Amino acid sequence: MRKKITVIILACTICFHAPAQQLFDSLLNISATKYPQEKIYIQTDRSYYNSGETVWFKAYIMALNTASSVSKTLYAELLNSSGEILERRSMPVIQAGAASHFDIPVQNHDSKLYIRAYTSWMLNFDADQLYLKPITVNQSGKATKKPVGENFTLTLFPEGGDLIENISSRVAFKTNDQEGLPFPVKGKVTSSRGATVCSFVSVHDGMGSFAITPVPDEKYTAVWFDKNGLEHNSPLPAAKNLGISLRLDNSSNSIRYTLTRPENAPDNYRSFTVVAQMHQQMVYSARINLQKKAQVSAPIYSDSLPDGVVQVTVFNAGNVPVAERIAFVNNNNYSFTTDLHAVEKKITKHGKTVLQVDVGGTLLTNFSIAVTDAGMDATGTTKDNIFSTLMLGADCRGYIYNPALYFGSDEDSVKQELDLVMMTNGWRRFSWENMLTGKWPKITHQPEDYLSIKGKIFGLSKIDLKNRELTGVFKMPNKKAGSLFIIPVDPDGRFFTGGQYFFDTARLYYQFNNDKDKSLTSKASFTFDNGVDKAPAVHSSMLSSLYFEPGPDSSAAGKSISFSKLFQSQLDMQHTKTLQNVTVFTKQKSLKDKLDEEYTSGLFKGGDARTFTTEDDPFAISAFTILDYLQGKVPGMQINTIGTPSISRRGSKTDVFLDESATDLSYIQSIPMSNVAMIKVFDPPFFGAMGGGAGGAVAIYTKKGGGADPTIKGLNQVTLYGYSSIRQFYMPDYEINNTDLPDYRTTLYWNPFLIMDAKTRRITIPVFNSDHCKKMKVIIEGINENGQLTREEKVFE
Repeated sequence: MRKKITVIILACTICFHAPAQQLFDSLLNISATKYPQEKIYIQTDRSYYNSGETVWFKAYIMALNTASSVSKTLYAELLNSSGEILERRSMPVIQAGAASHFDIPVQNHDSKLYIRAYTSWMLNFDADQLYLKPITVNQSGKATKKPVGENFTLTLFPEGGDLIENISSRVAFKTNDQEGLPFPVKGKVTSSRGATVCSFVSVHDGMGSFAITPVPDEKYTAVWFDKNGLEHNSPLPAAKNLGISLRLDNSSNSIRYTLTRPENAPDNYRSFTVVAQMHQQMVYSARINLQKKAQVSAPIYSDSLPDGVVQVTVFNAGNVPVAERIAFVNNNNYSFTTDLHAVEKKITKHGKTVLQVDVGGTLLTNFSIAVTDAGMDATGTTKDNIFSTLMLGADCRGYIYNPALYFGSDEDSVKQELDLVMMTNGWRRFSWENMLTGKWPKITHQPEDYLSIKGKIFGLSKIDLKNRELTGVFKMPNKKAGSLFIIPVDPDGRFFTGGQYFFDTARLYYQFNNDKDKSLTSKASFTFDNGVDKAPAVHSSMLSSLYFEPGPDSSAAGKSISFSKLFQSQLDMQHTKTLQNVTVFTKQKSLKDKLDEEYTSGLFKGGDARTFTTEDDPFAISAFTILDYLQGKVPGMQINTIGTPSISRRGSKTDVFLDESATDLSYIQSIPMSNVAMIKVFDPPFFGAMGGGAGGAVAIYTKKGGGADPTIKGLNQVTLYGYSSIRQFYMPDYEINNTDLPDYRTTLYWNPFLIMDAKTRRITIPVFNSDHCKKMKVIIEGINENGQLTREEKVFE
């Protein structure tokens, strides 16, 4: 279980001050309840791509330290290096996860592409909080851009924000070259007279720190040398004569803060409040009395805190923030363990390897898994992952190099290196200044409950619109039946209904209620919209600030490129030459397979379901209703046909769909069994349902060419766009058809939704090898219902 946040309040010299504590606690409570912040991470199937290939991806969403329940729809865009949108996807959020794919254009000439992901709710806040992930695309053999000239920078960060005269303070620093990469540095700090005050040297990824006690009326300069030995000068920020110095020392069970004021500080610089917050909740508050002492030190006990970034802010007597620093709390409660191993291993040409994934406990878990050719999907040095993004990077302002490193070890040296990251990055999620002055975000986008149907009616008076409703039929393509709907209309002509769940397009047939001659409907004009406002344009500077893995230039990478070209040449040959006669052997499809292929789509296709076909079942003809037919067919499914009909499983209501449109049982009971082609019963949870499908689902398909459709003749109609179509990852089954066609796949297997619940704690996955793979790299990432994360990476050879 994730640890609950406990507020810590101290007394005496560090004393409890109710009004101040209540003010900050109240502001954070408003922030958490009215403006919860969502964070996104995306796992892609691999590290590098070629033009024309598919990027498979899975997104995970968190808010307030747990799996997000704020938004039900996620948007993702594939951007080029100029910030132009190449492709856009919309996806339903299922158990804090969503998945789709992008196709890199064949004529793409960019070596740098980006995935931007966001929810509509996130558009209410700063655009720099939208998720951006760089994608490296191989451009070997094509013209390369002119190399960028070398540019070395050293940035200085006084701890707490300011240097104060006559007070010893730490100054952290970090380096970057023209590619955003850190480099080792050494140098010294000199006074205006050229005297050496102190020396410094980087200790980790171009970062380090030094201590300095600035004196009044003195200016200091950092003199440092880049990796070519050239000298550079960087001025230190000017020291203030009034203020407060903040120092944090992060140990295993506490974060000790030290406040120091100038000896001659006036009365209004002798009283402060220290507030610490995590995940928009206060975890510590104390009033600091420095009337008699110039320095005070106290611990914030962190062993009872949740994991993640904590923001420590010092406020003066007027509740103005005057110093701030972030720290990282790691009590190793942010993750859960998965056990990945191969129960069968045959890494030969077209060989079958069976992977097994086990998870302890009973919590609902949501995974994605990628299996790639490790020889063609080289791993870079600046990796990011689900831990480093959701626990660290999403809360920090500024670029963090190789963030995954800090989640791979519990050694003290790694913790010290992570503290340097904290000293050289700021908090990004909200501003205390804005909260204290009442500058809350302007909410123009409400959290989405899946897709919505909204619009406005023109040409009618308020009297005409009084107590009006739109009624009609909502119908998906290639589906015989539609679902009835009623949408209330506001006096100003606006209408809205949420919770719609469909893919590609659907038709909406509508008219006003009680408008039999359609005179009122024909008099009005209607506008419909079920999309979302587009996210703001991405500035090129934001894209250029993201670090990219350099394109692979190893022999493995060259192999990937040559395989891609060879595969394309095979396709070209098939288009230009007449093939010789061939004999194709295949298994005959069963009636269930044929009907599933013909009738189902999206999350209803295939799946963990019991399928009943009426054509080959004599009992189907004799059954009076659908519920009568299903009685006793599915273990654990409770069916009640007396009074108000109901279906439930595991104590939860079972969702019912007619031709993949949600409907109610009273409507289902009127459909004769002679009109039913197939019934699929999905085990819980079924993620095609609105509420998460805790009771599973029953999907009923009527025969094409007849059935129980309500009439839609003569109604107005409009086409609505739903979620982006789902494409399944294809993996050949060489046990069925061991073809001689070349197989140069880099991604051998991809599955964005592996779901485990209390009854299912083990999953086995067969993977068929390509022609040349010698080592399989497997990466699993996921989240459970408590917001704990998991990641496991293994190589099998």
